[in-house]
Amino acid sequence: METKKLFKTYLKYLVPTIGSMILYSTYTMVDGIFVGQGVGPLALSAVNVSMPFVTLSFASAILLAIGTSNLITYSLGRGRIQRGNQYFTMGLSLALGVSVVISLVAYLNLNSLALLLGSEPEIHEYVLAYLGTIILFSPFFCMTYMFEIMVKADRHPHLAIIFMVVSALTNIILDYVFIYIFHLGVRGAAIATGISQVLPCIGYTLHFLSDRANLKFAKFKMRRIDLRDMIRFGFPAALTEMSTGFTILVFNQVIANHYGVNGLAVFSVIVYLMNLIVNTMLSIVQSSQPLLSYNFGAKNMTHVKRLRKYVLYTILVSSSMMVLLIQLFPNVVLSIFLNHMEADFIELAVRAMRLFSSSFLILGFNIGIGGYLTAVQRPRDELIISLMRGYIVVALVVFTFPNLFGSSIIWLCLTISELITLIISLYFLRRERLHRTQA
Repeated sequence: METKKLFKTYLKYLVPTIGSMILYSTYTMVDGIFVGQGVGPLALSAVNVSMPFVTLSFASAILLAIGTSNLITYSLGRGRIQRGNQYFTMGLSLALGVSVVISLVAYLNLNSLALLLGSEPEIHEYVLAYLGTIILFSPFFCMTYMFEIMVKADRHPHLAIIFMVVSALTNIILDYVFIYIFHLGVRGAAIATGISQVLPCIGYTLHFLSDRANLKFAKFKMRRIDLRDMIRFGFPAALTEMSTGFTILVFNQVIANHYGVNGLAVFSVIVYLMNLIVNTMLSIVQSSQPLLSYNFGAKNMTHVKRLRKYVLYTILVSSSMMVLLIQLFPNVVLSIFLNHMEADFIELAVRAMRLFSSSFLILGFNIGIGGYLTAVQRPRDELIISLMRGYIVVALVVFTFPNLFGSSIIWLCLTISELITLIISLYFLRRERLHRTQA
């Protein structure tokens, strides 16, 4: 009976979390579908090449947002309302300043940035058009994410859902208008994405200026210790976000060298699928962490073991369904993003998607084990797994294996790096069990 109750509680946390994450992933995929179908594979490649910069913008927002949120909630918990307001204002001011500086530096060095990100001659104009436009809206990306986290600390979490839906619908509608009606191409897609961030940013600002808000704008004094704490709290989450952009950047560089723009177009589709599966895995882990931490704190290790099993089984089922879909219907999945494809392009894409999707079976377990280790008070182990998975192992494998074993191995590089990371993850998991047994 107790097991059934625990499973129901797990589902209660899982379903809304995974639902909102899938909604977000679907909304970003729709953006890619409009670009691929309405403009073409070269434009889709340009969007993919620009993604690491977008990831950097979000990472800077995450760094400050998570750190600021921790300081605010801690202050409010201790009854220091004015101090919480000062942290709120300081965090937003820092985010605005940092995002404007990043945008200014990036825009003044647009051509160099595009080349650094891996732009090829065939898509360079597309990259300049998309990246140049997105950079102008970058501060809104940063501020909207900051507000999204702040509004939860303000005890109005429903506004985050409302504005996310507004943003998604705005992006979808404007994608259609700018691409199919005004024929603005990839620049139109960037404008649509930018405006979809401006509207919620305005909405959040109006909320915090209203009487409904608990957090208020206040004068503050910048202290070094506050800045240090912000960075300390927000760094792990920012590191995870940046790892996605780093992985895309590394693959873009190598794929462009071996396959050219066709390879980049194929990888663009794969990236959207990868983001869907990674976000799904993250939502599974995030929904389980409060339950794991609570039961671990209560020393109810029977429940901790069961929850760990639920998480790993959910990951296995979810990733297997995704892999099965790609293995059985790769042409259907590909046709969702692109049309009017030549036979050799389809052949390359189908082979690449089938090979690359094998990594989806493994990466979920690395994310799951890392999340579990954080929940049971072993964040350092999780940080090592994240560094190995998101930076060190993937870079070593992607830059060395294609030169040793040929171009085709590129599509298996993530699988190989995830397998290596899984061995490391299992080592930390076993060490945690031994430590708990001996304690």
